[in-house]
Order: sequence, then C-alpha cells, then structure tokens
Amino acid sequence: MDIGARLREVRILRGMSLRNLARKVGVSASFISQVEQNKCQPSLDTLQRISEALEVTTSYLLEPEDNGVSAPKEVLELRIPNRLKYLSTLADFLKSVCQNHEVPTEDMENILLAVDEASTNVIKYAYQVGPLNYFKLRVSFDRNLVQIDLLDQGRRFNPLEDRHFDKEKFTGDEEGLGIGIQVMKKVMDDVRYRYSANDGNHLTLIKRISQSKGNGQ
Repeated sequence: MDIGARLREVRILRGMSLRNLARKVGVSASFISQVEQNKCQPSLDTLQRISEALEVTTSYLLEPEDNGVSAPKEVLELRIPNRLKYLSTLADFLKSVCQNHEVPTEDMENILLAVDEASTNVIKYAYQVGPLNYFKLRVSFDRNLVQIDLLDQGRRFNPLEDRHFDKEKFTGDEEGLGIGIQVMKKVMDDVRYRYSANDGNHLTLIKRISQSKGNGQ
C-alpha cells in the first residue's frame, strides 16, 4: 500500500475529516488530499506531524505492505425482512456507511441504486408472497473497493441469466427484473452470482471508488 492510501485509511479509521487533520498538522486540507492521492509527498517534518495527529508511527505510514499479510476487510452486515417497506431502512444504513468511509457522492448514489434494484429482486422473486423471511446485506471495504453481498435462502435463481422466468415459479414483473439487472451492470464495476447450499442465492456487487473528493472533505 502506498503512503497516500495508508494515510487515507488511517484517517478514516480515526474518524477524522481532511479539515480536522489539516488543522492538527498545520497545513491545508487540499494538501492532505493531494498527499492521499499521491500527487505530492510531505516532508519528513510534515510526515512526523501527520503521524502524531493520527497517533501512529511514521514508519507505519511508510512501510510497504509486501509482507505476505493482507489487511483485514472492514465488514458490516444487516439482516432485512423480505418486505419492500424496509428498503428505505436499508438505504439509510448503506448511505451512513458510505458517508463514514467518505465514498464520493456519485459513487454512493450508484451503489444505492444498484442495491435497491438487487434487494427489490430478492423480495419479489426469491420468496413466496406472504411468509416472513429475511435476507442479508453485507458491506465490506477494501482499499478503493466497496463490495456488497446480498444473501438469501429463497428459491434458487440466477438473476444474471438471460432467460425467461417460469411464471408459475416466480411472481412479479419479469420485465422489471431484466431492467433492474441492466441498471446494476451499468452503475457497478462487477456483478456476480453464485449459489451454495449454505448461503443460498449470493449476489455480489463491486464498485471501485473514484479519486474525487468524498462527502467528508
């Protein structure tokens, strides 16, 4: 991991905005942003002040990650009933998580759109109408990637397959399902599906975060 990525990672883990860190260090917020994007390098004196403000050693910010040990992902999980009325709760949760990680607004809106489409599909097509069931939303952050996993134990179906659904097996707007998949593919960088006996239906959405300024800057 380069110094810019490591600096941003530590700053966010400390819950510190660009402005707050810049004020502690005695530099401008734009300077810290440029360092995080590797557009400039701080002097040793400035790096020392940054380390003190973040309560880490200077060597931690400088050390390479090529040590055979990957940094653990930060993972959050939400269990949601299969009811459309809870989609707003899911969206609020996801928006808060993205804002805490300073995900740029445009990227966050694309993530929210894709997850809304995917969750709607789970509620409409994975479960029978009526009985109360639950599905999981799992969010993980790894450097410049956000990964969303939706897991349900409903009927087995691959929403990415280009095929017609059996009307006796699935209910709802089949055309809407097809449109939703196209939306997800358009706004996300990768969309994957797999099925296993333990996890059931497992849809993965991946978004690469842009280098533009995030909401907390």
